[in-house]
Amino acid sequence: MPQRERLRRRTDFAAVSTRGLSFSAPLLMVKALPNGLEHNRYGFVVSKRLGKAVARNRVKRLLREAVRLTPTPKGWDLIFIA
Repeated sequence: MPQRERLRRRTDFAAVSTRGLSFSAPLLMVKALPNGLEHNRYGFVVSKRLGKAVARNRVKRLLREAVRLTPTPKGWDLIFIA
């Protein structure tokens, strides 16, 4: 995933968390906020309850691949919380 498509700063995560829309399923929550750009930016959060670092990193890799393969409308900041 290119660096321009990543949410990196704490302030970006905080803005999406507080002002964004929230959608949830039993294993995944998605928070979304329009960003006014011509591309999406993504952030991935995996809780320590899911296991040790190897398991958490695997979940993040799978989420990144799912995002890459799924077409989405442009102009959103999205946070995926497992």
